[in-house]
Amino acid sequence: MSKNCPIFLTLQLIAHKWSVRILRNLLHAEGNTLRFGQLMRGLEGITQRELTKHLREFEKAGIVERTVYAEVPPRVEYRLTDTGHSLLKPIEEISQWAENNAAFVQKKRQEFEARRQAAG
Repeated sequence: MSKNCPIFLTLQLIAHKWSVRILRNLLHAEGNTLRFGQLMRGLEGITQRELTKHLREFEKAGIVERTVYAEVPPRVEYRLTDTGHSLLKPIEEISQWAENNAAFVQKKRQEFEARRQAAG
């Protein structure tokens, strides 16, 4: 698969353990907008560095818009663009698939590992 392939580019952007969670939080936020601290609180376990990295990638790709307000202390908001908002349906479908199939996948992984250890 070429690095210029649209599927490759899309998966490279969203196929990370935090990506879908960040986007889901923005998709379900009022006005699809959250401040950095609100995002951090909604993503238990993510580091500030990791969140910053993902938000920059989303901004670079045109999925998220970053707005800095000239206030003291500075206020920064992250808002989904129309392109980012168009991810709602695919992300919800992936999330639904995960909820419906997580137990099955986990069971199959355990069975596979058990067979591997027994054979090995």
